[in-house]
Amino acid sequence: MRVSELAQRTGASPRVLRHYDANGLLPSQRLANGYRDFPEHAIERVRRIRLLLGIGLNLKDVALLLPCFAENGNLTPCDRAQERLLGQIADIDTRMSALRATRRMLVKELRQWDRDVRISPHTSRA
Repeated sequence: MRVSELAQRTGASPRVLRHYDANGLLPSQRLANGYRDFPEHAIERVRRIRLLLGIGLNLKDVALLLPCFAENGNLTPCDRAQERLLGQIADIDTRMSALRATRRMLVKELRQWDRDVRISPHTSRA
């Protein structure tokens, strides 16, 4: 199938699909007219790529984890997947901690400026 059809069937833009192809994540063949030709299983491959990118992995990590998917489309507990996902959780925890510290600092500053400032745990004002 051509890139336009794959884009329509996956919701990914043709530009993104070409980017995946250029990075070796989504292999295609070139037709005589120069167009890319993607196999039917590319639809599932795009879903997997987008899933991994959606959890914050980069293209290098995606390439590392794509072989860890089972035929049913689920990520299997292969060593590299577990190691990288645990690393991703640690990265998220670190960023959350830094954001909480930044929030505390901002709240402290605002309260010093105006003793009447009320800041709830979920306010967007702070």
